[in-house]
Amino acid sequence: MDVTDSLGKAWTFIGTFYANPEVGKYVSIKWPQFSSEKELKANDEVIFTERPQREGEAPWKKFNVVIKRKIRLFGQDIWGELKV
Repeated sequence: MDVTDSLGKAWTFIGTFYANPEVGKYVSIKWPQFSSEKELKANDEVIFTERPQREGEAPWKKFNVVIKRKIRLFGQDIWGELKV
């Protein structure tokens, strides 16, 4: 799985895609380097969006990834994009 983060860095993950009638589609990913470099914490949201295939690209799936983290500010929960 080829992924580009919000800073434009390219990553390749070994992922397995599943479809389950009870929970829908999901992916299982091995990404220890990514999670440590991005300093992921429990409850961070990691959002993958498929991007259109560009001319001349290999046919496998390409994704963009955005990481969001919740902070509490003035008594309100706010989700912000993590730029690491």
